[in-house]
Amino acid sequence: MTLAHAGAPARERAIPTLDRWRDLPPFNDEIRGEDQVLLIAATGGAKSTLVATMTLHTPSLVALDEKDALKLPRARIVSLPARDSLIEHEPDAYYRHVARAIAWRDTRGTGDTNRVILRPNVLDIDGFEAHNDIFHAIYDRRAVITWIDEITATGATSQRVQPWLKGISARGRTRHVGLWTCTQAPFSLTPTILRRNATYLIFGPLDEEDARDIPRRSIELAVSIPRKSGRFIVYKAGERDPYRLYLPIPDVLAGWKAP
Repeated sequence: MTLAHAGAPARERAIPTLDRWRDLPPFNDEIRGEDQVLLIAATGGAKSTLVATMTLHTPSLVALDEKDALKLPRARIVSLPARDSLIEHEPDAYYRHVARAIAWRDTRGTGDTNRVILRPNVLDIDGFEAHNDIFHAIYDRRAVITWIDEITATGATSQRVQPWLKGISARGRTRHVGLWTCTQAPFSLTPTILRRNATYLIFGPLDEEDARDIPRRSIELAVSIPRKSGRFIVYKAGERDPYRLYLPIPDVLAGWKAP
């Protein structure tokens, strides 16, 4: 399971404030299905649009939609019940409910899909245990890309992370579970394990004060990126210097609204 990358266009409209961004080498990697990607940008930085574009042809996807607003091509939406409503008499009932919802389906000739948008109940926003059950079900599911649209809405913090999210980050590669995590929170407030295990760090437009706290060479370039421009900078694990990434919205997503 791989993700084909479109690369940067050969010609781009000159924007004086982005001259140094334009001088970066283009990012042309093929991101593998088991890779981990951490994407950070300010509000309006097109994080969700980028992930929707780069995972557009992924046949096996689970996206966590805490805002009850995400829609994707060829994806089915599952609205989850409140965790407390299920576990009163059966402690593992919520986990089993999620596991059934995202279970692999033989879609041949059925028109069904294994691209799933999970919408946690409003009572479980920031719910640590509810999301631990969700991550447990994803870990057991195998061979899937997990898209967390906002990590702070799962109850995870820089100091406290769900055990099953740790499991995905630590062992996901051996189970072919990829992890794409988005946030608008400052870099230092994202879970340490996700920062450490990321194959790629992607930054969109950043506020100046947030950029100062990111220990990466040339991170100040992200401050000059216009919002909703489709422009990002990418750091690959093991390399110090970033790449530029420009990814226009494909026709199939034209008119879509990010959550």
